Amino acid sequence: MSTLIYCKNSIAASPYYIEEAALNVYSLEELSYYILNNVYLLSTKLMSTELCNWIGRELKMPQLSTELMGLVQNNSPLHIFVGHILNANGYASNKEIKDLLSVISTFENKSEAERKKIRADRLIAGEKLVDAIYEYETLLSEDVAKTMSPSTEGDVYHNLGVAFARLFFFSEACRCFDEGYRKNQKKQTLYCLLYAARCDKNKNAFDEYVKKYQVSKEDIDEVLRVVSDASSSEDIVGFDSAINNLVFTDGTSQDSKDTIKNVISNWKEEYIKLCRI
Repeated sequence: MSTLIYCKNSIAASPYYIEEAALNVYSLEELSYYILNNVYLLSTKLMSTELCNWIGRELKMPQLSTELMGLVQNNSPLHIFVGHILNANGYASNKEIKDLLSVISTFENKSEAERKKIRADRLIAGEKLVDAIYEYETLLSEDVAKTMSPSTEGDVYHNLGVAFARLFFFSEACRCFDEGYRKNQKKQTLYCLLYAARCDKNKNAFDEYVKKYQVSKEDIDEVLRVVSDASSSEDIVGFDSAINNLVFTDGTSQDSKDTIKNVISNWKEEYIKLCRI
């Protein structure tokens, strides 16, 4: 792990290996950290006799080991099992534990594909677009994707397209929206496909999609209006005006320089934020 974790409980001589994350943990605090930061990767696989025995043997916590073993034998819900682990040390606050257990209780009966989609969706909501792209592409490449309905798979492609589009990778976004609409047949995905093609300034692709999906003139006009409105935002207009001032005037005004510098700086900061992992 790249994060420094203060451990007040015993450190194991032999780590516990979490197969799903290809990760070794040496303490209850490290296990708690993993749980808190990978909630949507959790499954009933965590509730194993191996983990219970490791806690008793390596962490010298026989009482907790016995409690957890009883939960495993009684097929208790995952959130109850996780709650016992988190409450056995002071790594997480009561609020963090309560919020996490609430999240687990909402998805613990969902399929692996559904959990992974939820995780990726949350990453997009948190503007961690690069991580979200990785999660969606991993999901679509695994056998678990075969368990999804065509509509759900289409929604995954749609969300992957959204992530690419927000990073200005419009060609990649078009491919995702095209595949997504083919599977989910949702008008929102069709619109996003046309938005991306228009933003990519690829008229041939735009016309091909219109023909391929027999898009009505009314829908075409709506797409063009939305893209036109978006490209007329205050920042873009101001930036364009400042550039024109530099090109078509004899002198270079300080105001123009400042406008360009501020807009570029803001866009750069926003883009770096969206690309963070």
